[in-house]
Amino acid sequence: MFGTTRRQRFAIGLIVLLGLATAVSAALGWQRAALVGLSSITVIGVLMLLVVHHRQQSQLAKMAKTVTRELRRQAARDKSARAASRRVAELKQQLAAAKAGNTRLDDLDRASFRQSIRQQIRFFRAEHTLRPKYPSASLQLPFKLRNMELAASHGIKVPEVFKVWPDIDSIDLSVLPDNFVLKSDGGAGSVAVFPLERLAQGRYRMLGTREEIMETDLLDRVRSLGRQARPPYFAEELLYGVGGGPIPDDVKLYMFYGEVGQILVRTVGTHGDASTIRLKFVDEDGHDFGKIAIRRQHDVNIEVPDCLDQMVATARHLSRAVGLPFCRVDLYETSRGIVLGEITRAPSGGNERFVEAHDELLGRRWIQASARLTADLHAGRPIGPLFGTEAALRLYPAGTGDRYPANFTRTTVPCSRWCHAETDAATHPERPHAPEQP
Repeated sequence: MFGTTRRQRFAIGLIVLLGLATAVSAALGWQRAALVGLSSITVIGVLMLLVVHHRQQSQLAKMAKTVTRELRRQAARDKSARAASRRVAELKQQLAAAKAGNTRLDDLDRASFRQSIRQQIRFFRAEHTLRPKYPSASLQLPFKLRNMELAASHGIKVPEVFKVWPDIDSIDLSVLPDNFVLKSDGGAGSVAVFPLERLAQGRYRMLGTREEIMETDLLDRVRSLGRQARPPYFAEELLYGVGGGPIPDDVKLYMFYGEVGQILVRTVGTHGDASTIRLKFVDEDGHDFGKIAIRRQHDVNIEVPDCLDQMVATARHLSRAVGLPFCRVDLYETSRGIVLGEITRAPSGGNERFVEAHDELLGRRWIQASARLTADLHAGRPIGPLFGTEAALRLYPAGTGDRYPANFTRTTVPCSRWCHAETDAATHPERPHAPEQP
């Protein structure tokens, strides 16, 4: 509207004065002055219209921006509301699953591998705080060299150990062959496993990757791992697969005191990079269980080793010698036969998840294994790990203290009674098998 601002009121007043002047000029016959006045009035009017139009356009633009901004805010609120609704739905599903899980765990006719392994972790943590003078089987199992000594005593091949050092400052890689694997005795996973190839004095390449590293930097990396790489430290031979390539893929057998629960076969693209791992779970005959592992990359095309039956027999024997209801035995198929990788009491820290039916199947395996172990203990089996009579390997440097692995007591017995797994189906019914594929 005209006249809403001081400038507009001034322009209107000016137009009125010019109009009066133009009218007077026309009355007096001053034609030229009348034309000038009329032209001025026209120009001022047009300018006022342009100003008003510009102001209206600016106001419309501001209103459009405001409306757009509000629409975006509303869209964001709607998106947040939809996300919240989805989250609520997910939480409801999780709550329903948790309730169903609790119902299953409360049912004495049901079982759970996940709950069993987490209960075992609670148990050996509590046991660790007791600091017993004679460590149990679960407290002896985290030591790699100790497990190699145990396996060798039963005639199971283990990697050749080139050198053992009591601490990081003592490590001298120059005395080793050009290819070897550096490890720590304590620590889980592959974070403290370094397969190395010497490129020059003091410089190495990490096998399975393109990384090159100096010896001083390597030792600093080991030092930085802290409790994840506990002493002593040792260098062992680099294993080669049947085809000649270094670092063969290990086969991980989930063992329940002489019985197979499942077997993990896998391929690793890059050492230490979990994202490059492809796997599948099979039964003791090599039949695929299918997609039973939650959030794991199942690959049906992974081949089962030709020597799987020999690996199963080895793992049966060794798991009975360990003296726990459950452990995982990792084995390699190498150019010199089946070789021990390691023995694990709680794979993945007890965080593996399987579909409910398979979790229950493994849970039943655990309960049955506990019952068999208890029966053997009552029948006279010595408690704890049992060493065989095939070899008396001693890998640890001298040390003091009852909790130092070199000073753990050894119970040595012939394998004929306690370590040879029975194969009679009447003695061990309900072995888990993968469903037959159509």
